[in-house]
Amino acid sequence: MRDLSVRPLITALAALFLLAACGGGSGGGGLSLGPGGDNGGDPGDPGNPDPASRAGESYRQAIQVPSTGDTLIAQVFEPTTVTEGETYPLVLHSHGYGGSRNVTPSDFQQRLRDAGYYVISFDQRGFGESSGTVRIQSPDFEGLDLIALLDWTEANLEQLAYRDGRMVVGSYGGSYGGMYQVLLAAADPEQRLRVIAPDITPHDLTFSLNPGGAIKSGWALALIAGGELPLLGLATGGAGPEALVDELVTLALERQNLRQDPLIVEILADGALTNRLSESGRNLLAYHSFRHFCDAQVAGPQDGFVVGTPDPRAFSPGTPPPAVDALITQGFKDTLFNVNEALENYSCLRQAGGDVRLLTHQTGHVLPASLETLGLEDPLDPFYAAINPPAFQDSGGSFSCGGLDLDDVRFGWFEAKLKRDSAALDSALPIGDEICLSLAEGDAITVDEVAAGGTSFDLTMTTETNSLTGVLASLAGGQVLEPLELGTTLLTTVDQPRILAGVPRLSVTVDPVISLLGDLGLDCALEVLPGLLPTGCDPILLFAVVQRPPGQQRWDMVDDQLTPVRGFDTHELDMVAIAERLPAGTELGLQVFGFHPQYPVTLSRDLLVPAVTTEGRVQLPLLGPGDIVRDGI
Repeated sequence: MRDLSVRPLITALAALFLLAACGGGSGGGGLSLGPGGDNGGDPGDPGNPDPASRAGESYRQAIQVPSTGDTLIAQVFEPTTVTEGETYPLVLHSHGYGGSRNVTPSDFQQRLRDAGYYVISFDQRGFGESSGTVRIQSPDFEGLDLIALLDWTEANLEQLAYRDGRMVVGSYGGSYGGMYQVLLAAADPEQRLRVIAPDITPHDLTFSLNPGGAIKSGWALALIAGGELPLLGLATGGAGPEALVDELVTLALERQNLRQDPLIVEILADGALTNRLSESGRNLLAYHSFRHFCDAQVAGPQDGFVVGTPDPRAFSPGTPPPAVDALITQGFKDTLFNVNEALENYSCLRQAGGDVRLLTHQTGHVLPASLETLGLEDPLDPFYAAINPPAFQDSGGSFSCGGLDLDDVRFGWFEAKLKRDSAALDSALPIGDEICLSLAEGDAITVDEVAAGGTSFDLTMTTETNSLTGVLASLAGGQVLEPLELGTTLLTTVDQPRILAGVPRLSVTVDPVISLLGDLGLDCALEVLPGLLPTGCDPILLFAVVQRPPGQQRWDMVDDQLTPVRGFDTHELDMVAIAERLPAGTELGLQVFGFHPQYPVTLSRDLLVPAVTTEGRVQLPLLGPGDIVRDGI
């Protein structure tokens, strides 16, 4: 069990984040981290029981889920034309985190209806009009709700298409709207979802939110706040922390904007307080991940929560997913669910035996917060020699891979897989099963497999690591850091145009430069108050592959991707996948941060080890002509 001496701090912080997540009102909205829903008027339930005469209608449908006690609210869009005796496939859609269902069809949904599909857009548990709290795709809650949705469609859509004894169903959506697809495909015992199109979707939430043991606190704060982080002035009025927590939690859960489950908020708030996720938190996130099913994992214990209710863990161990046809799309600019997650989903679903395609793009989870988004980065470039303004990340691009419009590809995918019209897919996706790697807006290559590792470069660097020196060093420009050999090391200058695309690999040994604990003869493992005060052995480093084109002062992080490394020792790991076309004369380097805005409260609290040395090597996927199938699409 968790040490209850810190319970008031943990529960108070959890309640604070719960209240922040709900914002200042009870209306809809919040941060939509993927395709969301329109919030127009609701046309209501159908009044005509005849399916043929309901052609083109849409209606609100409440679906009761006895196993969870939830009520799921869906919007049913009938095909534009319905002919007696004909049958029609179904396509499911759901929203991103903080969003809600479409109550009027989007352009893509209308295109499906006109082509002869039923379309259902639904509010996921805890969002929109659906009941319950948001538990981030728990198999035991969201999973059972999703199975009940398929049960309702099978019982009530009179002209639904069937094939081989199972109804013909596809699905699409991004982010949270991608997570429901892989969960439903894996959890439904009848294996009815056979065609999926998840975009910007995670594989393992412990990697997504806690890579290398470092909480991705920039995105964690955005997730639990639903896009709203109001400043709260709290006066206890003499009440104890437990009474304050009860009042705040009650108030927060009455709001309808974003009904976070206390369990989820506790995990992230506790992590922000202690600077690491609890074992119970990691176990829960692992159980809520597609990896749980892909690797047939046994769910770990969740008995350490203070205010949250653990999962029943009815789906433990996970059962490997069945063969499904999957169109996976992912963004290289995505700093929450990066391309590494897509590669894992791709591998898992290919092993399951379905037809699986992978295409990338330049958008996704992007919080553009930089001078670039204001058009000031290039004009201010000369000043980067002296000062380096920290930025979350630059802006993204469109939902395309080179010249491939991924909406058209997705429509062709459904036509081919749900209606067996292969010509529609061949027209929209002329590259077949090749992997499309987006290098920039309108620029892409295809490969047969994504490279991992590559050309090796040796590393010897010194880096500021604790919360004080790390923040200060993050502001310093190249003329300050480079003469001291701090923070960035030049790897190479490319002598001809090259393509950098794939998964870099890092092997690095981290050692202290000066340890005040060691000088005092104290054990590095000494802990005064765990997680709250310096331990003397907890460096946190953030590695990034960087590039500097000819004539530019600043180093740009390739695709704004960071890879955390935590603790002394030798670390062998894959870095985050990147893809970029490099002009001749471009300098390539490796940059190491002790602080970055993507991890605003996740930084070393170790004031006793102000700097570390890093030695080892990095392998970069610099592709040759033989690695590329098509250059330009």
